Amino acid sequence: MRSFKNKRLSHRYVVMGCALLTTLVMGVVLGMGLTTSKAEAQATRSFSGSAGMMLNYINADATGDFEAVMSRLGEALRNSDDADRRQQADGWKVFRAAEPGPGGSVLYVWFMDPTVSGADYAVSAILNEAFPEEVQELYETYNGSFAGGQSLVNLDLVVDF
Repeated sequence: MRSFKNKRLSHRYVVMGCALLTTLVMGVVLGMGLTTSKAEAQATRSFSGSAGMMLNYINADATGDFEAVMSRLGEALRNSDDADRRQQADGWKVFRAAEPGPGGSVLYVWFMDPTVSGADYAVSAILNEAFPEEVQELYETYNGSFAGGQSLVNLDLVVDF
């Protein structure tokens, strides 16, 4: 009986991994065709799906800068007085792809699960709320790290094994 449960659990992880990998690959393909040249300041960045991803194509020599701004972003979210911001922090994960991205870039994937309905995920807005004296420098560092822009992907759960 235990062997059967372990096989079922292993199968579940394989299926979930394959689904995430398929979504990521589709996002990369779409992102290569739809990205902007820089991460531009936007009025709002929100998700309509129950989960979401943002694909970020970063210059290989600017990964340290990008990760430093991500650390400050996490600090801003976790320490916010706004309950929605703290909830965003709970669901927001930053992953770095092991494989090289287009043109030698490094792909960073933000995975938000769950998303916060109606919340603004714009990095510039979050940084401005938390660090108004530093926001210009932080945003210039963040924006300057991009090699190929961003792609937003809304995800809705179809099957939960």
